[in-house]
Amino acid sequence: MTADYGMCACRLLRCVTLFLLSIQFIQSEDVTMVIGEVGGAVTLPCTSDVQRLPIHLYVQRYDPAEFINGYHKTRDLPSPHPEYANRTQVDHTQGTMKLWSIRPSDEGLYECHIGYPTTNDDKNIHLNVTANYSIPDVTVACDNGICLVTCSSDNGYPPRDVEWSLNPPLNQSHWRVVNSSGWGRDPVSMLFSVVRSISVNCSSGLRLNLSCAVGAALSQERTVSARKTRLRQPEVIKEGREQQVQRKMYS
Repeated sequence: MTADYGMCACRLLRCVTLFLLSIQFIQSEDVTMVIGEVGGAVTLPCTSDVQRLPIHLYVQRYDPAEFINGYHKTRDLPSPHPEYANRTQVDHTQGTMKLWSIRPSDEGLYECHIGYPTTNDDKNIHLNVTANYSIPDVTVACDNGICLVTCSSDNGYPPRDVEWSLNPPLNQSHWRVVNSSGWGRDPVSMLFSVVRSISVNCSSGLRLNLSCAVGAALSQERTVSARKTRLRQPEVIKEGREQQVQRKMYS
């Protein structure tokens, strides 16, 4: 009995391994799009046919080929990939797999393979991962009629750029982007941060209400202005007649 079980287990592992090696060549025109938020949970719908109970249900990544989790009516399956250990649960009665504690690395294509007594069914699911950026912080520094405005936000996914809102609207002769380089990325959370700056010419006495947005995160409105500073004229002190007489007496 033990030998038969061992042979069955070896055959199953061999089949799963061969299957993983072959799925990278599978193409499908129908892809179900699913959105999940970092740290949250999402359910991947492998089938809408809940009237029939499958003999097996496997969920795997497309590239690289990784067995994630699954169900088989009569056989034991390999352990889930370490990256998905304790983060997935397959419900064969509903034809779904739940994934929680979502990470940016979870984004991508998943393949469901379902076997019934007489037919097999395959389905592709693409998981889009998102994370809301923090409320942008806006700083303003003015010098000689030129104001440098900086907008910064972090802990977001995927990478997004800054959108500026200027009131009243200005043409490009009054402002320009001075910092538009890349994104920072946290090596642990894999979330992005973004910093962008614009230069605004306020030398004409311009008064501008300004805000910035990163994704759905909107900053508070700031007022930008650089008032002209007038040079103070030196004061001329006029002496009275009595003071003039005293100054002559002691000179």
